[in-house]
Amino acid sequence: MPTAFSDIDYRMIESFKTHFEEFSKSLVAYLANVLLQTAPPDWRSSSRQKLTRITMHHFHELSTDAYDELMRRQYGSTVPFLLSRDDFHPRRNQFRQELSTLPINRFHDLASDVLHELSRRYPEFHEDMYANQCAA
Repeated sequence: MPTAFSDIDYRMIESFKTHFEEFSKSLVAYLANVLLQTAPPDWRSSSRQKLTRITMHHFHELSTDAYDELMRRQYGSTVPFLLSRDDFHPRRNQFRQELSTLPINRFHDLASDVLHELSRRYPEFHEDMYANQCAA
């Protein structure tokens, strides 16, 4: 029986799942604070709507770059920004460097938008995470 992942590279799905788990853990306090401030119902809807329109490939790049920046920030890297990679297009490398200039609240907004889109595209990630927490 074909799965929802049959037409998509399995490694991409696994990286999306890793991104989802890390964004979920890292954004708990931020998202709770947003909810306590009674954010309007359309909070972040414009940017989130844009994410629904990008291709799987471009979304994977965005998710990966945001994840890499999250890891850089969380683990106190001595590098001030994500390093350029020869296998990436120059514009992507520029974007990766610009992520470091985002203030923490703006970066959290971006990460929460990516997390929201991951949840929308892959609802099973949320279900898997919940099942793992209940089993623990």
